[in-house]
Amino acid sequence: MNSNKFVKTVLVGTGTMLVLIGGMTAVIDPFFHYHKPLAQLEYPLERGRERYLNNGIIRNFDYDSAITGTSMMQNFKTSQFDKLFDAHSVKVTLTGDTYWAIDEEIRMIFQNKSDIKYIFRCLDYNKVFDDKSDYNYDNVPTYLYDDNPWNDVQYLFNKDVFIDNTLGVVKYTLHGQKMPDMDQYSSWAADHPVGKDYVLQNYSAPARCEDQKEFTEKEAEIVRHNVEENVLDMVKAHPETTFYFYTPPYSALWWYKTKCSGNLKRYFQAEQLQAELLLQYDNVKLFSFTDLFDLTCDLDNYKDDTHYSEQISADIMNWIHDGTCQMTEANYKSRIENMTDYYLHYNYSKSGIPLAQEN
Repeated sequence: MNSNKFVKTVLVGTGTMLVLIGGMTAVIDPFFHYHKPLAQLEYPLERGRERYLNNGIIRNFDYDSAITGTSMMQNFKTSQFDKLFDAHSVKVTLTGDTYWAIDEEIRMIFQNKSDIKYIFRCLDYNKVFDDKSDYNYDNVPTYLYDDNPWNDVQYLFNKDVFIDNTLGVVKYTLHGQKMPDMDQYSSWAADHPVGKDYVLQNYSAPARCEDQKEFTEKEAEIVRHNVEENVLDMVKAHPETTFYFYTPPYSALWWYKTKCSGNLKRYFQAEQLQAELLLQYDNVKLFSFTDLFDLTCDLDNYKDDTHYSEQISADIMNWIHDGTCQMTEANYKSRIENMTDYYLHYNYSKSGIPLAQEN
């Protein structure tokens, strides 16, 4: 074989292989970039792959409501939500992500659906001061998030996607496994037991507790900007949709560490400002469960200092449906004042938390 024929053979073979690889990925579409799941295949929907799967779910699944937020919501069940609210929902959560990142998903939801009944979203204390400029894109497959067909080469001709995901769907199906439903998708409950021992296993008492820091006007402006751009823009743009927001009930351990760092009052002042902004809108239902002290001070309800059990997740959904712990214009200030006072003066040793030496 002469050199020209050899080069042509290699090029044709390489091209054929790329067409087969790209074609298989496009047809099977493990991240639902082009279409919903094929009926004859089972997709693994692996936890930890939400950044790759959520956008395809948003674009191509059938739904009229969405559960979207951080890992605080990953144990929620769409079946429970659908029954309570007469809805057909998907769950598209992002572990540890910012107000801005969650809002980007919500914007995509409204770009793809015109009949959204409910958005159900948490507003994490530990994200309220985050800014978009701090966002880390290192593990974000941005080629899945736009409408540019040219950068789809990063999906269609990606060796790792083909081996791990395209062929992974085939192997998953051949092994007789079933695609997780939305209740199971992203849920960590089966893999992480809860209880005080797990919560305290990596905790050591701080050397001392700092004085409480001031909530500055600069911080207030950060919170105001965060809420207005990354929460309220969509609220105002879609008055036909009801937005259910809640601040998650972090454990007493988190509040003790926050108190000792001098930041406890800052978080509650941020929550109060956030409530003032949100409660102006009729299509917002705002909840906080931080003053359910029997819940937050019982570390057996948690797997770590913030993440509560699957049962608490189910309870929260029921409470929201029933209007329990709803924030209103009449009660938000007194409730947040009560929370602040409680966690500033609570004897955390009652929850089995080793205290700073000075205490």
